[in-house]
Amino acid sequence: MKNQKITIVDYGLGNLESLKRAFQHLDSDVIVTSDISALDSASKLILPGVGAYAKAMQSIKKLSLEKPLVSAAKKGVPFLGICLGMQLLLSESEEFGNTKGLNLIPGKVKSIKKLLKANSVTKVPHVGWNTLHKSDSNKNSSLAMFNNLRKENSFYFVHSFASFPENSSHRFYDTYYEELNLPAVINKDNVFGFQFHPEKSGQFGLQLLKEFLKL
Repeated sequence: MKNQKITIVDYGLGNLESLKRAFQHLDSDVIVTSDISALDSASKLILPGVGAYAKAMQSIKKLSLEKPLVSAAKKGVPFLGICLGMQLLLSESEEFGNTKGLNLIPGKVKSIKKLLKANSVTKVPHVGWNTLHKSDSNKNSSLAMFNNLRKENSFYFVHSFASFPENSSHRFYDTYYEELNLPAVINKDNVFGFQFHPEKSGQFGLQLLKEFLKL
């Protein structure tokens, strides 16, 4: 894996150091950068993110990263969005109004709070460890990187919004949060999104990053 160039995109709202350490632990050459030329030469692209959707897109545009990110994805570079980074892959978000995203996977980011029943006592954000299960639309298919997933494996989530692909076939794994069934893993061609933080999810999270490196 040393011959690969793993590029973590730094646009000012990411969990950068923990992700970098995770890939270094997997013996990968990894850089954290906002340099456009580095994006163009990346073997793998990682788009992290914590915080507000609109602020994230504003920062990406200010740094002139939007076109290079979309271009890399369209060239077939394996592209992984994590947490807010997953949400940015979609067409738009309703957070603080309506903000356009990268539109790499058509769909909309919706408020978890708005999805709850009026009398619900469920707390938002969704924080903590949860397991994954196949989405209804992909009961009979799976992603190769999840071949070793077990129903008892849990992953760490922190989010107030959820990503709903327009095409249900792009929704591969979900997680239950109280009465809600929320998308946890989305995929379209070479573009992947994890709502959970693999770098904070122990050995199972590291295993998924290792499998991503094989793409």
